[in-house]
Amino acid sequence: MTSLESFGARLLGALARSEVPEPDYLINRLGAAVQEQWTRAAAERGLLEPEPIPVRWRAASVPIAGPPLAAAHSHRFMPLPGVTAVQEKMLRTGDVLDLYELYAGLGSGRLVIAGPPGSGKSSAAILLVLTALRQRTLVPQDAQRYVPVPVLFTFHGWDPVTQPIEDWLAVRLNQTYPLFAGNGGAVQAAELLATGKIAVILDGLDEIPQSLRSVALRALNQQATFRLVILSRSAELAETATHVQLEGAAAIELQDVDPATAADYLARSQLYPPPSGWRELIAILHQDPESPLAQALRSPLALALVRDTYRGADDVRELIDFVVTPGHNISREDIEDHLLDRVLPAAYVQRPGSAPPLYDLQTAKLTLSYIAMQMSREDTRDLEWWRISAWAPASPRIVTTGLIAALGFGLGAWIVTAPVYGTATAVVAVLAAGLAGGIAGALIGVFGGRRPPMRIRLIKWRPVFRLYSIAIGVAAGLLAGFLSGPAIGLVAGIVAGSGTAMAGGFSRWEAAGGRTSSLVSPTASWRSDRSCGLAIGLAAGLVAGLVSGLIGGFAIGLTGGLAVGLAAGLVIGLTIGLIVPRTWSTALAFVQLARRRHTPIRLLRFLEDARYRDVLRTNGPAYQFRHLRLQDRLTKQ
Repeated sequence: MTSLESFGARLLGALARSEVPEPDYLINRLGAAVQEQWTRAAAERGLLEPEPIPVRWRAASVPIAGPPLAAAHSHRFMPLPGVTAVQEKMLRTGDVLDLYELYAGLGSGRLVIAGPPGSGKSSAAILLVLTALRQRTLVPQDAQRYVPVPVLFTFHGWDPVTQPIEDWLAVRLNQTYPLFAGNGGAVQAAELLATGKIAVILDGLDEIPQSLRSVALRALNQQATFRLVILSRSAELAETATHVQLEGAAAIELQDVDPATAADYLARSQLYPPPSGWRELIAILHQDPESPLAQALRSPLALALVRDTYRGADDVRELIDFVVTPGHNISREDIEDHLLDRVLPAAYVQRPGSAPPLYDLQTAKLTLSYIAMQMSREDTRDLEWWRISAWAPASPRIVTTGLIAALGFGLGAWIVTAPVYGTATAVVAVLAAGLAGGIAGALIGVFGGRRPPMRIRLIKWRPVFRLYSIAIGVAAGLLAGFLSGPAIGLVAGIVAGSGTAMAGGFSRWEAAGGRTSSLVSPTASWRSDRSCGLAIGLAAGLVAGLVSGLIGGFAIGLTGGLAVGLAAGLVIGLTIGLIVPRTWSTALAFVQLARRRHTPIRLLRFLEDARYRDVLRTNGPAYQFRHLRLQDRLTKQ
């Protein structure tokens, strides 16, 4: 081999490697993305400042897994760098901040975290993710490749009957993290899972249908080759464990906060010295630990609600007065419901030095109750904005989209034909183009509402030339040529059809290449989808405008033809860019819900405002109620 051939071979090899990122590069990028995601979530949940609620755990009190000795003595996984192997005595009791030692040192690599409602399971999972990522950065760089990056998902959306766990996780990674966008990204995610470079934390086993819980655990027993942590409510997991358990797992159970610890935590979270009402509350917790108030504040959820909803100097006295009301037998559940009912009034009150809330309390309560009811009907804790359109009838959106498309295409046809062929021919072209646009718009209204949002990514031309893409383009081209032929001549119609075919194929590339959720936030996902739709429209409009301009150039000269053609292409492109994105159908659904349910017409702005007021939180591109029990409470009201 000559030196030139050798250089060429090395160059081609480098180019080939550059198309597929190295696994270590990918996993480091994933670690940074997960760190950003859950640091934001931790801040929204109050896990960073003030300090996390001091929750402790102990060995599970109900049979939900096998013997701790078997999990500790397994040799399936070596301890991660800097961590010693877990011994049986280490599984007896500990603090929630110690969970990393179990996760990283268990020989079986499998951990089950259970607890009653409101015990802080999701918060524990987030803290575990952040601790694992922080520890990963502390090991020597050459050893980081042996430390997996943890990802946290809920069980929602997985059908263990038909979908292997690695396939589903690859799809979730593809949808959640932009670095795995596209078909190639899903393959890369699957490879990282298969090679143990990703650890998986799955929350909410109790929230999937009861009939699927045993199936899910059996599937995980057979298919999960990575480090695995599962979180679930104790009662539901114990019931499932009578049929099947997660083999090799160590099981721990989160405990209530004892009243003295709760009192110390509240004292550290308030002014110093505390106002008189807070001193009285703290004294009750210390002196009467069996009182209903002390028992209610054993729940991390209730403790967080007291911390977050009583923000005035001494307004906590309202809680004390509620508990000691003469003639009322107040239970722990009554106190928890009372605290949940305070969330919205505390969030939608004008705060000193800030502008009035964008929405009044009545509007907020009505809207959030409706949202909670719809989410509960769909049996989900995640509110993805593009699914809201399913809450309103589709037919008005289909008709509106068809009319908008007909108007835009008709106007474009008038712009390009009237100066060239005269009014009579332009009228025919407008009718033909309007009919074609109306049909296309209606089809977009029917099928466009069934896909997730789009995201612009790097150009990959191969999808343009796939059979499916060509078929869409040719079909659109034949329709345009057939309709425009009688108006502007057969040859011009064929040329117009060819241009439409090119635009159709290009649009197919954009739509197929960009269908993925955005990691950053729901609003970023909204903007990305809208921008991608505009890019599709302008690309298609540019092609259509150039073709129309060349056709018109035969009659009025190339300069004039291109001018009217590009003007028409701009109108058509803006029309396409308006109706193609998922944001269009969702915005129309917002209008429908505003008329039918009296919700804010700018519903996404309302959701963002609710997040700002700590009523909602974000999980990637989805919203969640910050306190999941608040969703259940609002559903009943």
